[in-house]
Amino acid sequence: MEMDTEQPDVVWWLDGYSKEDEFLRTQRPISPEQIVQLREVIQPDADDPWMLYGYDVPLAVWPAVDAILQCGPPDPDLDYQTSATAPD
Repeated sequence: MEMDTEQPDVVWWLDGYSKEDEFLRTQRPISPEQIVQLREVIQPDADDPWMLYGYDVPLAVWPAVDAILQCGPPDPDLDYQTSATAPD
């Protein structure tokens, strides 16, 4: 998949949601360089090379995610997703 060379003006996040009530519990920023690396681990849709849509982060790929983000072990009480927001 070809990356669009123009980086969008967004901020990426690794979001952790409670399995009990689905509220956001943790949020960790992801740099543009890290999002490029995450594309190798979490396959984005063909029309979304910059991962602007939210994507589930399965625990099966967590070792690779941790290697990229240095985020440590996942919290077993959370489900994780990527997200992108416009900067403030």
